[in-house]
Amino acid sequence: MKDYMRRQIWILSELYQNPKGLTYKEFADRWERSSQNVLETSLPKRTFADCLRAIEDTFDIDISSDARNGYRYRIVQRDWLENDRVKDWLLSAFAVNGLLQDSRGLRERVMYEDIPSGNDYLLTVLQAMKENRVLTMTYQDYFDEEPREILLEPYCVRVFRQRWYVIGVMENEPESEEPSELTNQGGIRRYALDRVQRLEITSQTFKMPHQFSVDSYFADAFGIIVEAEEYDVETIRLKVYDVNHRREYLRSLALHHSQRETEQTADYSIFELRLAPTYDFIQAILAMGNEVEVLAPEYVRLEMKKRITAMCHLYK
Repeated sequence: MKDYMRRQIWILSELYQNPKGLTYKEFADRWERSSQNVLETSLPKRTFADCLRAIEDTFDIDISSDARNGYRYRIVQRDWLENDRVKDWLLSAFAVNGLLQDSRGLRERVMYEDIPSGNDYLLTVLQAMKENRVLTMTYQDYFDEEPREILLEPYCVRVFRQRWYVIGVMENEPESEEPSELTNQGGIRRYALDRVQRLEITSQTFKMPHQFSVDSYFADAFGIIVEAEEYDVETIRLKVYDVNHRREYLRSLALHHSQRETEQTADYSIFELRLAPTYDFIQAILAMGNEVEVLAPEYVRLEMKKRITAMCHLYK
């Protein structure tokens, strides 16, 4: 079984790394030379076909081979796949894993950003989402003195700043509860998995709202905070100085999908973004120091000034 799974991951890695495809013979020859072939087995065509079907079912992709392509096996609609961020990330992760396994010398030369905790519960959350089942969990955030028991309808998950979050609707919310660090927009809340003490799937099911979309839900958010009742969506104007090549960094990796560069001079550029100026956004701008200045809205500029002044007092 392990060898069968190892072959699947290896084949997926080869498909992902070779967009133009490979013939069956090329797959078979490469498998014989692969360091992942620890049992030194061959790759019979029937086994190869079984692996391809399993990969298609598991990752919901199409793999084709026809005469016009020289009977080369490849992932169909690769351009479309790259627009599906989640699926492309998942395939890429498996492909990288396969490459690392196949090149043992690379293991000591590749470093990932570590997610300290929360991974233990992620698969349970995903299984509950797949079956639309309610989760029961013991949770303690930084604002509570004691842990709480929560029944949650899990809508989606998101990773942000090295933490996994599950977003959904709490079924047993007390009427008197005041939202603390948790989001409350139409009953939707967020929970960091590293603050979960116990998590189980119940037999109770829920109906996922047809109109809910994770992209739409976070469309106006910088990160994980969505608090429509507290923050309006604003046009944020940033003056980005030509210090430490900050402009180039923002051009290559935008702060938000709405970001656009509206003015450019020799010394600075003006960037505009449409989002809610939440706590995590303010923190991100502060982290850039004197390389970025908030021009508008005025109340966001004043909030930056207040925080910078408080920082200055720390270093008196």
